[in-house]
Amino acid sequence: MPYEEAKAKRNGMPVPIECLFAALDGKENLHALHYHDYTELLFGVSGKSLVLVGNRRMTLSEGDMLVIHTHEPHYVTGGGEPSSYIVVKFLPRILLTGADSYPEYSYMLALLENSPDKQILFPAAELKKTDLPPLFAHLIDEWRAADFGYELSLRVDVTRIFLYILRRWRASNPAIAAMREDGQGILLGQAVSFIGEHYAELSEGTVAAACGVSRTYFSRVFRRGMRVSFTAYVTGVRLREAARLLLTTEYSVTTIAQEVGFSTTSYFIEKFRSVYGETPSRYRELWRHPPKSAPPAKRRGA
Repeated sequence: MPYEEAKAKRNGMPVPIECLFAALDGKENLHALHYHDYTELLFGVSGKSLVLVGNRRMTLSEGDMLVIHTHEPHYVTGGGEPSSYIVVKFLPRILLTGADSYPEYSYMLALLENSPDKQILFPAAELKKTDLPPLFAHLIDEWRAADFGYELSLRVDVTRIFLYILRRWRASNPAIAAMREDGQGILLGQAVSFIGEHYAELSEGTVAAACGVSRTYFSRVFRRGMRVSFTAYVTGVRLREAARLLLTTEYSVTTIAQEVGFSTTSYFIEKFRSVYGETPSRYRELWRHPPKSAPPAKRRGA
């Protein structure tokens, strides 16, 4: 059964960033299917590992980097040979300094927005001429040594890695920067947060009122900043929550459709299949029976 991974802790205290080194023996040795509040970065150190994330299967090879969004179910299994990789998990809020600036909110929104057109696998050939590989090695060194101020060092390294990812996303889709250039980051941040808490029962007017603006103004800003309509965005949020419930509960498909805010089960099934490529029932069946499992892979550095 998939599970929600608890908040990372060190010495009994919650931490916003966690760095681990994982090793697989090449057999059907996997990290169980799970999800969490963290954005997760995987960096291949040796060999090849198979990563299942969302409804995609990817191979993580030496020197590759993979981005896994918050709340996205995923697991890693052996690719037929011994392999190892670095895991860096961080809460998106570490990108905020507390200054409530427009750019910071827009950068965090770009990270939280889990759209299918975004590149999440960055091959070794692309990263070879960057400073990212040494940054991952430095993150592990800082985490293990835990010298005075190491938390600040971790944040700096993660921010530099995310900056590379953000610029790559913008290069492929310039509209990603639109919300920063238009200065509407805070409004969109408030809207995304409100939708995340009330996605099952809300309207565009309700969200606009919660943000203190008119529905017409909100609709225009939201579409331009998020690059999708309000309805399309909320539908995406509902579908992601439905996927999580399919994997982590025994609720019927009809109950889940109602829980996440779909008016009819048939419409829910139609929209789910259009995004995930499978009916909700088939999706649940496929993810409930991953490759034959073995004891969890050895994780070092915690």
